[in-house]
Amino acid sequence: MFQDFRWPRLPFDPALLPHVDLLVSLLLLLLLWVARKIVVRSIRARAELAPQDQRRLLTSTRNAFLLLLLIGLVMIWAPQLRTFALSLTAVAVAIVVATKELILCLSGAVLRATTGAFAVGDWIEVGDNRGEVTDHTVLATTLQEFGAGPYAYVPTGRTIVFPNSLLLTTPVRNLSAMREATYHRFTVTLDPMPRIEGAHAALSQIVARHYEPFRESAARVNAAIERRTHTDLPDPAPLVRLRTSDLGKLRVEVTLFCPPQAAERLESEITAEILAAMDAERQKGAAGTVEPTEAE
Repeated sequence: MFQDFRWPRLPFDPALLPHVDLLVSLLLLLLLWVARKIVVRSIRARAELAPQDQRRLLTSTRNAFLLLLLIGLVMIWAPQLRTFALSLTAVAVAIVVATKELILCLSGAVLRATTGAFAVGDWIEVGDNRGEVTDHTVLATTLQEFGAGPYAYVPTGRTIVFPNSLLLTTPVRNLSAMREATYHRFTVTLDPMPRIEGAHAALSQIVARHYEPFRESAARVNAAIERRTHTDLPDPAPLVRLRTSDLGKLRVEVTLFCPPQAAERLESEITAEILAAMDAERQKGAAGTVEPTEAE
């Protein structure tokens, strides 16, 4: 009965399907490339945008077009990919094992995108890496490195590129809330130990005098951060503590809520004045202990 059945003749040769898919892929690539050029040019023409906002938009645009290209290529080559995957199941498993790190990087990118952990322009700390996010892709994140210690928010000029797989195993600290002002702590060790009476009041006066130009703006920024992040921050007023080191030396611990750019200068000026005041107090005490000479 079915011996005389004939399939209808197709208007094209099925053998040409791979060539058609290749042509469509090239057209899709060209279309997305032209569209991205137009969008990038329009973003860079907006002079009212801040540099970090432009970088954020350019990065988001690039990633969006890459995603569209990936989805389009998968849809175009889906039949060939399905046939290839079914025929090479064992090879696919080996490929997954071999590309484990790449899969982890992709998973880290998905984690960043879904949680909103950070974006271009944010200040973050991932493990020992700290800096401003200048770029991120599906595989890696690029930071403009910050220094350590008193230079915690000063760019070093170096660039850090770490794989997104690090985001799956290392906590990410977003420091952008403290971009306008941050808690800066430093210590000054006094040797020999000065007289304790009145020392705390004198030190507090020195710190308050240097901090006075930042007092009002610090209080305003502190209140704004609390409203934005729904957190209760410590009092922005400067704090001076007297402690001792492991060797019994007197240490002055100072905590300031100040702009990151001014932290190093404030620390240097306050330290210099504290040491000068303690040295003057020591010389005054030494002069008072000199016994008068006997008259002949």
